[in-house]
Amino acid sequence: MTAHLLVMYPTPKDPKAFDRAYRDDHLPYAGPRLKGATGVVSKRVAAREGASFYAISDVSFPTLDALQACAASQGGREALAHAASISTGGPPVVLVVTDDLAS
Repeated sequence: MTAHLLVMYPTPKDPKAFDRAYRDDHLPYAGPRLKGATGVVSKRVAAREGASFYAISDVSFPTLDALQACAASQGGREALAHAASISTGGPPVVLVVTDDLAS
């Protein structure tokens, strides 16, 4: 069962500045700290009136145990804190999901 750490960013005060900070600062900072992750997919939420979120990062792990170990590690905590530091529209919402719904 694959597990995913979803980091959902509220609409930032300055979208271009957020995009730059995410791409140039956050990804290089957080990536090496996410031990056990098998991939990261970053998506922008399609523009619509009243959208709650601007972007979503999906960090994949091979198991829920691997995700939980990463989140509990110093590197995982640093990566999540850095995610919060670039989120100028408010704190990001973090969810843990698994792929087992249709199984």
